[in-house]
Amino acid sequence: MELNSTTLRKMGWRCFALMWIPFITLFVGMWGMPAGSYSFDEIPKLTQYSLIALSIFFALTFIFFISSVVTTSTTKNKLLKRGKEAPAKIISVYETGTTVNNSYMVGFELEVIPKNAPKFNTTSEQLISRLRIHEFEVGNNVLVAYDPKTHAAIILGEIEGELTV
Repeated sequence: MELNSTTLRKMGWRCFALMWIPFITLFVGMWGMPAGSYSFDEIPKLTQYSLIALSIFFALTFIFFISSVVTTSTTKNKLLKRGKEAPAKIISVYETGTTVNNSYMVGFELEVIPKNAPKFNTTSEQLISRLRIHEFEVGNNVLVAYDPKTHAAIILGEIEGELTV
């Protein structure tokens, strides 16, 4: 399994969802206990295990989400510095469900058409401003920076007119 930003983000959401199981069992374990302060050794075993599991899931969720952001940023910087430019056509656009400061994280399936290499399809996820979302519709032509080895790509901007092969 490749640990790209999408996979890391999905793993983070799964850990977040699983975190609710020990969260609920924490309260079930404390049910019926009189009010007051307790040391860790005085609380029921179910509550102890729930606190440990809750802490682990919380840490994993945090690690996966932060790793997703770092991976995305690292990949983007590598492509901007060392990537080759080529025109591409947007084949499909999909929502990722993430927004950052009124910008949407949008997924694209792209058909990249390099000059001296065969064309290929790839996917890319990028933050797009609400004000620029109309520029990235299916069928639009864009300029991308891509890695010839991995076919990872990032959209640099819109290209007017038709692509020539």
